[in-house]
Amino acid sequence: MYDECATNTKNHKNLNCLYNKKAPQLTDKTGLDILLQLCPYMHPCVKAKNLIISSGANATYTCCSTNQLKTLQSNLQLPYQYLSRCPACFSNFVAMYCEMTCSVNQSTFTDVTYVFELNYTMTNDYAYSMFRSCSNVSSPSTNTPALKLLCGPYAHNCDAHKWITYMNSVSNGLAPFQIDVTFSDNSSVGMNYQTGKCNETQLNGDDACSCNDCPSACDGPPPTPPTPPKPWLICGIDGYYFTMICVFAGFCVLRHCTFLILAFKAGIVLDKPLASDDELGLVEKWGLFLENCLQSAFRKWGKVCATHPFVILFAGIVIVGVCGYGLRYMTITTDPVELWSAPTSQARLRKDYYDQHFGPFYRTEQLIIQAPRSKTSFYYPYTSSTDKSDQQNITFGPILDKAILHEILSLQLEIEKIVTKHGNETIGLNDICLKPLAPFNNNCTVLSVLNYFQNDHRTIDMTAMTDGGFFLQDDYHDHLMACTSGAASIDDATKLHLSCLGTFGGPVFPWVALGGYNGTKYLEATAAVITFPVVNYYNDSKKLDRALAWEKEFLSFMKQYVLRNGTNLTVAFSAERSIEDEINRESGADVMTIIASYLIMFAYVAIALGRFGSCGFAGTMVDCQLAVGLSGVLIVLCSVVMSLGIFSYAGVPLTLIIVEVIPFLALAVGVDNIFILVQHYQRYGWRPHETPENRLGRVLGEVAPSMFMSSISETVAFFLGGLSTMPAVRTFSMMAGLAIFCDFLLQITCFVAILALDSKRQNANRFDCVCCIKVQDKEPTENDGILYRLVKNYCAPGILSRCFRPIAVCLFVGFACFSGAVLHKVEIGLDQSLSMPEDSYVLNYFDGINNYLSVGAPVYFVVKEGQNYTNPDEANQICGGTGCNNNSLIEQIARMSKMPNYALPIAYPASSWLDDYYDWLKPQSSCCRYSTTNATETFCNATVVSDACTPCRSAEESAQSSRPSPEEFIKFLLWYLNDNPEMKCAKGGHAAYGSSVKMVSEGNTSQTTNQPFVLPIDHKPTLCSNQPPTATSFMAFHTVTKTSKDFIGCLRHANEIADQISMNTTAEVFPYSIFYVFYEQYLTIVHDTIFNLGVSLAAIFLVVFLLLGFDLLSAIIVVGTILMILLDMFGAMYLWSIPLNAVSLVNLVMAVGISVEFCAHVARAFAMSQRRTRVARAEEALAEMGSSVLSGITLTKFVGIAILAFSKSQIFKVFYFRMYLCVVLLGASHGLIFLPVLLSYIGPKRRRGQGKHQALHDESAKLHNDDAFSRNIMNESDPLRTRVVGGNVPVNH
Repeated sequence: MYDECATNTKNHKNLNCLYNKKAPQLTDKTGLDILLQLCPYMHPCVKAKNLIISSGANATYTCCSTNQLKTLQSNLQLPYQYLSRCPACFSNFVAMYCEMTCSVNQSTFTDVTYVFELNYTMTNDYAYSMFRSCSNVSSPSTNTPALKLLCGPYAHNCDAHKWITYMNSVSNGLAPFQIDVTFSDNSSVGMNYQTGKCNETQLNGDDACSCNDCPSACDGPPPTPPTPPKPWLICGIDGYYFTMICVFAGFCVLRHCTFLILAFKAGIVLDKPLASDDELGLVEKWGLFLENCLQSAFRKWGKVCATHPFVILFAGIVIVGVCGYGLRYMTITTDPVELWSAPTSQARLRKDYYDQHFGPFYRTEQLIIQAPRSKTSFYYPYTSSTDKSDQQNITFGPILDKAILHEILSLQLEIEKIVTKHGNETIGLNDICLKPLAPFNNNCTVLSVLNYFQNDHRTIDMTAMTDGGFFLQDDYHDHLMACTSGAASIDDATKLHLSCLGTFGGPVFPWVALGGYNGTKYLEATAAVITFPVVNYYNDSKKLDRALAWEKEFLSFMKQYVLRNGTNLTVAFSAERSIEDEINRESGADVMTIIASYLIMFAYVAIALGRFGSCGFAGTMVDCQLAVGLSGVLIVLCSVVMSLGIFSYAGVPLTLIIVEVIPFLALAVGVDNIFILVQHYQRYGWRPHETPENRLGRVLGEVAPSMFMSSISETVAFFLGGLSTMPAVRTFSMMAGLAIFCDFLLQITCFVAILALDSKRQNANRFDCVCCIKVQDKEPTENDGILYRLVKNYCAPGILSRCFRPIAVCLFVGFACFSGAVLHKVEIGLDQSLSMPEDSYVLNYFDGINNYLSVGAPVYFVVKEGQNYTNPDEANQICGGTGCNNNSLIEQIARMSKMPNYALPIAYPASSWLDDYYDWLKPQSSCCRYSTTNATETFCNATVVSDACTPCRSAEESAQSSRPSPEEFIKFLLWYLNDNPEMKCAKGGHAAYGSSVKMVSEGNTSQTTNQPFVLPIDHKPTLCSNQPPTATSFMAFHTVTKTSKDFIGCLRHANEIADQISMNTTAEVFPYSIFYVFYEQYLTIVHDTIFNLGVSLAAIFLVVFLLLGFDLLSAIIVVGTILMILLDMFGAMYLWSIPLNAVSLVNLVMAVGISVEFCAHVARAFAMSQRRTRVARAEEALAEMGSSVLSGITLTKFVGIAILAFSKSQIFKVFYFRMYLCVVLLGASHGLIFLPVLLSYIGPKRRRGQGKHQALHDESAKLHNDDAFSRNIMNESDPLRTRVVGGNVPVNH
């Protein structure tokens, strides 16, 4: 054959002429240049492994003319763009056509039967060797092997014979005529070009292929996955279990050896006080002085409040009103990013960086569709091949039935037609959707299997018969087979000749559009996934509101669609706004549950504070203290209002978790103090000649130090919790601390004033709540209450009995050891489904994700400013093609994605704009060309046919240096980023990389390339910038993420990969994915938990130590008990499947505060007691404070918590009902059982001189020994013997 003399009427391609003469000499410079590009080994100036361009005479004889070489160059454009990144592969591949077209020996292995048909014989050695050199070459833009795009219908089982057969078939749209290939095992029969190895430099001087395209070019062996850590085992037992068993066993032995002895002695040995003040140590004196000062100050303050109640109440109302007025400035944030991610956190800063440079990640509207009534089918593709592997039947999943596809397409088209009103605008999907090729292609991106058929019913129904018309040759099955193998194919290589590209101009990858299949068996899918990407906006709420309005209408439509009758589809759906909408709906739905919970607690408090000793109605109405109880609850709510109002003044936004949790916390702390104050006032009657004001002052002086100690401990602990970096935890801690402090202030002011007024009402025998009604004089009621008598007479003696105490210690220590053993097994994270209501449609969507999605979220590896891509050395740190470093960004990500048997987070290699740019620039392609008119350079894309268009880089320049110069790199980059991919140039970067490169335009205004540099309609842009790119991104995909553990693992591993890459690049590299900002908290949640709980415990220790009169042992015991409560909380979280996350951390911080209430009052009562033994002192403390704590916190919370069990919200049931119940149970059991028992063993000694040096009396010292106090002293038969804290008790020494 020689030259061209005809045109194929079927495909309009040039045909060769029959020629049986001697090969003519090629002298045309254009022909020689093309020959040098395509077939350099035939050029006489090419020497082995060195390229020498001669300017002398040429003696090249070929069987091809310049016209043939031009046609060959044109026909090889598509293979060249995909294979030239590996020089050995392309050289070996193109040799097949060089030999067939230009070899002087072509007649020995070709047989031309007709002008449009050719028989071609080649050896298997060449075929297999050429295939091996190309089998690993990747396509940077699609993250898939290049052969998947070039093997046509055989992509799923491509081999050397099938690939060569397809590439030479006229059906592929590239071959000008049919070339029938015969393969010979005899190396002397047929074309047997000596292929080059991919890891060697080529004859024309091209470098070896990269490691990414040629595994044999990699340095060293392939990476192996790290060995997973071995479980910690001791003697075949879990190390944590073994350690805790040993600790518990050691404790039991120690208890038997020591505690039994101490327990025996504790019952008979007295802690005698010293006889004189001089024997008091300095610490004891300071402690005693501080105690007396506090009691004296509170006694005087109580007398003031009781004397001027109306002034105090008026001042309190004014202060509450002023603070509460701040609520008009209140804002509530529901944005998860603002709630759980600190503005200075790494993920938040990276998100902001990505959003500012590349635009926010697009909004996602998604459907997951099943066809439960459809069945799996089998298809037998037509083939004339005798190869059995080509004659097998193909399995098609139920979702790919033609009728089902039509029904899915109808649904998709209905969605695309949805419109809604927003203001004066009518908003449709086309107004908000992502359009990667705009303005040249204004179709919306729809990632759907139906886009393989360009969203057209008629295309689905298209068929093609054999030439004789007797058999069905191709239909939608064949098209699906081709497109799932090569999603970026412009021609499916079937007789249908359909494109696989979507209407938006880009590919739809099968792992994105299909689900429910194994491995890469896409055609066996059981679910279809339709994704509508919607443009997101950075700091543009008006445009964002348009998208939100359409999403609302979309969700309304889908909710109606799933209720339709007669559909064969089961659809799970979600919009970008769905989760936030459902969380808000959930919060609204549980408002009544929360209100009911609080109302029941309020009612209980109001009733329980009363003292009902009279049988008659009138006496009961006088004795009851409903007004006092309601006032106490109202004061608790006022403290919450004050806290929220003050922070609202400061512009701090509230969160739903604050609104829901802080009232619960304030009620627990506040009600406990109210019960202690009221019940102490009720139990300890009047002293002779004592006025109501003096009595109230005396009572406040006795109990306020305990209230002050617990409140200040909690306030300081919560304020220190504000050091947390997690916004929701920090804001909660600060507001909770202020609420508790305000609650304490209101209790010692307004509530004392109310108690004084109520005391006057009772003394005047007036009805409660209806003060205008007065009854005749009645005797004062003396009734300690059932709960108090129960605790004093039965519970306290039983708990502190000699038999029960060791059992209690063993049980509590045993559970603490168990909790320590399972501490590391508490799950970290928050299952998305828990945040949804039980009846939410989003739960079905989450199930669909878990069961059917085959790929995770995109992950972008962002290279920050500072990487100079015009410098080859720095570019080689990033790219993945020829000449790039083996440890480059692209190479490392590719290796991680291919690492076998290791659950790494990268599912597919990263796409690389840089590698595709280098391929786009090559002169052999027709991608980069320009024409010059009036000194203005205008871009010519591949479709422009004009002799005025010249390549951007000449063949000589490309041969001398495969990389462009810095000037060329910058000069042509914008053309590349605005060039649309098409048949003759699939490397155009507009669709794939339009927003991946951040450029700096004139005036140093930073812009993304797809926004300021939009090409005119004629697609002939001129240069817009002379600045290099700044930030760039490279997109890969995560593996499927189903659980919090998966999300956290992806984030952690991606950070590790980026850190490793950054070690080999000039600029910093970091990963970004849409979910990172939500899951970063879990990377440090353990540290945050330790920090928040640690600083809280430290604060409590310091406050208790100071306010208990520098009592070190009491402070240690209190903090140790609270620490055990927290440890047991983790054990309960493990048993009840409560994960550790920000919500549970807030509850744990709250648990610290409530635990102080359970422990501090009992510990202080023990320290103040003057009973003769530790057991007796513990019994007295439990009797005096136990009933108040039990009724004030435990029973109050049980009533409220029980209501939460009926909530529809899963998050309420798990994190509020379960955790609150655990807090109350563990707090009450430790504070009322374990702590008294522990104090009875190792509690601090009696305060030396405590009885002699007390200054609790408010009148004359003579009153201290007055016999009139006898009614306040227990009878000799009283098991506790003493009940007065403020008087001397006769003690027999």
